[in-house]
Amino acid sequence: MSVRNLLALAGWPEVALADGAWSGADAAERPLALAHLVAGVRGAADPVATNEDRSVRAVLAGTLYNRRELRAQLGGRHAFSGRDDAEVLTHLYEERGVQCVKALRGAFALALWDAGAGRLVLARDQLGIVPLYYAVDGRRLAAASTLPALTALGLASTWDAAALDTLLTLGLVPAPATLYPGIRQLEPGELAVWEDARLRTQRYWQLGFTERRMGREDVARLVRTQVLEALRLRQTGVVPGLLLSGGLDAAALLALAAADRRPPGCAYTAAPPGAEEEGRTAARLAAHAGVEHVVVQEPTDWTGAVDALLAAHGTPAGGPDALLVQAAAARAASDVEVALAGTGGEAVFGGTPAARAAARIARYRRFPAVVREAAEVWTRLASGTLAARLRPLVGTERLAPLEMYARATSLFLPEERDALYTEDMLALLGEAGPWAGLTGVFADAVAAGATDTADVIHYVELVLRLPAEAAVMVPAAAVGLELRFPLADHRLAQFVASVPPPARVTARDRQILLRRAVADLLPRTLLNGSHASRVVLPRGFLDDALAPGRIAAQGVFRPDTVARLLHEHVTGKRDHTTRLWAILLVTRWLEKQSQAAVTPGVRVAG
Repeated sequence: MSVRNLLALAGWPEVALADGAWSGADAAERPLALAHLVAGVRGAADPVATNEDRSVRAVLAGTLYNRRELRAQLGGRHAFSGRDDAEVLTHLYEERGVQCVKALRGAFALALWDAGAGRLVLARDQLGIVPLYYAVDGRRLAAASTLPALTALGLASTWDAAALDTLLTLGLVPAPATLYPGIRQLEPGELAVWEDARLRTQRYWQLGFTERRMGREDVARLVRTQVLEALRLRQTGVVPGLLLSGGLDAAALLALAAADRRPPGCAYTAAPPGAEEEGRTAARLAAHAGVEHVVVQEPTDWTGAVDALLAAHGTPAGGPDALLVQAAAARAASDVEVALAGTGGEAVFGGTPAARAAARIARYRRFPAVVREAAEVWTRLASGTLAARLRPLVGTERLAPLEMYARATSLFLPEERDALYTEDMLALLGEAGPWAGLTGVFADAVAAGATDTADVIHYVELVLRLPAEAAVMVPAAAVGLELRFPLADHRLAQFVASVPPPARVTARDRQILLRRAVADLLPRTLLNGSHASRVVLPRGFLDDALAPGRIAAQGVFRPDTVARLLHEHVTGKRDHTTRLWAILLVTRWLEKQSQAAVTPGVRVAG
C-alpha cells in the first residue's frame, strides 16, 4: 500500500510526470494528464486506473473504506485487474455518472476523465478530510491533493494578505480560499466538472438536521454501533497502529477495538519534555487493552519540525499539537503503513469550545429577563472573581451567532489588529474583514435546516474545524503513514446531527453521546476529564523563532507586540501558546516565501 497524492492537468503543455501517469488530449486536442504521486517514502506511484475500454480513467488520493461493498454491488458486470480504489471508481462512474460520488465512503480526493463526454470530474470527500486544490488559468486547469504540487507549476507568485489575516484570526483559511489568490480548494462534499474549458461546482453532500425522535437509551446504543462500524471499515484488510493520546477520542477507539477483539498492532504516543503525563496516561490505557505501547520521548527538533510541517502543507497549517502527531507518525511509520487516530471526535460529537460557549449562552438566556438585567448591571459595577467570570457571558449574550462564534474561536480579535500588524500590512488589508469568510458558512447552516444557534455552531465546526484538524494526515503521509479517522465519518456525523443539541453538548459536558456509548469501557476519570493542549514550546526555540529582527524583516507583525506576548507567556501572566505558534509558523513561512520571491497581494473578488 502506498500513500498517494493526485495531480490532474487540462490544457497544459507537456509536463514531466512520474512513471505511471497517463497523458492524452480532449476533444479539442488540448493536452490532458492524470497522475498518482507518492506522498510518502514507500513504493512507486500507482498507475492510472481505467475501465475496460479505456474511456474512463481515474486517480484517487486517500482511501475508499467501502471499496469491498462497492465491488459487490458492481457484481460480475465489470472486470477488475487489481485492488485499486480508483479502478472501482471508474466502473461506478460508468453506471451512475457524476453522482456516483454520493456512494463513496472514505477520505478521498479524486480526478476522473470521461473521454466520451469530454469531461473531467473532481471531487472531495464529504467531510473534507483530504483536500483538493485547483487553479484555473484561462483555458487551463490544474488540480492536486497537495498545495506543493500546484505551487511547483508557478501558480503561487503572490500570497493573499486578507487570507493571511483570516488565518491569524481563525487559525484556518475557509474553503474555497487559500493563501494564494490563484489557487482555490473544493469545499467538503463538493464536486467540480471541467467541460469545454469551463469549471462548474456543485455540492453533492451536506450535513442536515432531521426530525428528532430517538430516546436516550436508543441513542447511546446506536452511537456505539455506528462508531464500531466506522472503526471496522477502517481496519478492513490491515492491522493498523493507533496514535494514542490521553484524551477521550483515541481512548474510545482503543477500547472499542479491544472489546471487538480487533486491537491495533501497537499504540504510539508522543510525549516530549513537558508532556510526560500524556505518555503515562496513554501507557495505562494501552496496558488495560493489552496492546503494546511505544512512547516517543526524544526531544523535538523544533525548527526542523516546523520546516517539515511547512514543506508538507505548503502553507501554515495546524496547531502546536500537530508536532506531537508528526512525531508519533514518524515512529509508527517504521512499523506500520496505516494508523488510526481520534481526530475529529470533538467536531463530530459536539465538544468544541465554541459549542460549549453556545450552550452556556443558551442556558443564560433561559433565565428571566429581570435576572439577566440585574446580572448585566452587577458585572458593570462589581469587581472580584465571580464578576470577572460572568462579564464575558453577559457581554456575549447580546451578540449575533456569527459574532459570538467568531469571538469564541478567534486567536486575535479585530480590535487587536492595529497593534498586531505593521502599517504596511494594514494598508494591504484595507477594509478586509477576517470574519467575512464565516458569513457563507453560517448561511449554509441555515439552508441545511439548522434552526437554533447550537445546530448552526455544530454545522460550522464540522465544515471549518474538522478539515483543519484532519490536515495532520499530510505530514504523516510525508513519512509514509496513512492516517485514518474512524470518528470523522460522514454517516456518523449525520446521525449525531439528528440528535437534539442538549444531548450532544452542554455548558460543562462535551461529547456526551460518545461518553455514554463507551461508558462501560473507560475509567470514570477519563470520561469526566478534559484534554487540554499538551505542547510546551521551549523558551530558547521561541526566542529564536520570534526574535525582533526576524519579525521586523517580514514587515507583517509589529516586533513590540510580539515581544509583549512572548514576555506575558514566559512569565506565566497569560498562556499565549496558540497565538505565538501561529505567529512563528507564519513568520517562518514568510521567510520561505521571501526566498522564493513570492510577494504579498490582495485577493481579487470572483
